[in-house]
Amino acid sequence: MRTNTKKLVLAAFALAGSVFGTPSGLNNIPTTDTVPHRTVAVQAFSSFGGLNQFAANGDGKHSFWMGFKTGWDFEPFHLEWGLDSPIGVDQSGPLFFQTKARFSPWEHGMFTLGIAGVAVTDMDRAGDPFTYAMLSHDFGLFRLHAGYGLQTNGNSFLFGIDRNFKVFDRNLNLNADIVQTRDGDGTMTALGAKYDLTKHIVLESWVNLPDEGQVSAIAKINFVFTF
Repeated sequence: MRTNTKKLVLAAFALAGSVFGTPSGLNNIPTTDTVPHRTVAVQAFSSFGGLNQFAANGDGKHSFWMGFKTGWDFEPFHLEWGLDSPIGVDQSGPLFFQTKARFSPWEHGMFTLGIAGVAVTDMDRAGDPFTYAMLSHDFGLFRLHAGYGLQTNGNSFLFGIDRNFKVFDRNLNLNADIVQTRDGDGTMTALGAKYDLTKHIVLESWVNLPDEGQVSAIAKINFVFTF
């Protein structure tokens, strides 16, 4: 990878101060959600506009990623793990691993511990992993999410809210989240939506609104299979 491109990739990861490796969650935060047991979600997603954690080609340039994640039940906890990578960034990669474990400490409440952004290839081109803990509670009208993540020069509070609606008998999830950026000196707010187009296809998109820099957007399609 050329030096300038490498700097842009690392800058994009550092800006968001959040996750890459795409654990289940809202836009820029992981949550206590996990992929169901013996289910695989194959993901293809793109970054457009300004810098964010998926802007692997740099500010203002389109980036494309592919990956998957799956879930396993191990009562009383549930495990998720997955892999993904940017494609076509001069040299594709690095390949990132993520995993998290979830359990319910009280009724309508969930807790998870996880790690994302663990490079399994091209370690010299990747940033440091992101370790996090998240709590969520379903209040009926909405769910609230709160937690904290640890990463070299990228520690961040993580907050989110979401609610499900029925549209044409399919789930529509509207959500928002906020993370710290620039090692705690800035913030990025995101507004997003997920829609179950069919039993096997989930569409997802969000807009990133940083306190500094250009607005960016993520578009994602999830192909969901159970075995």
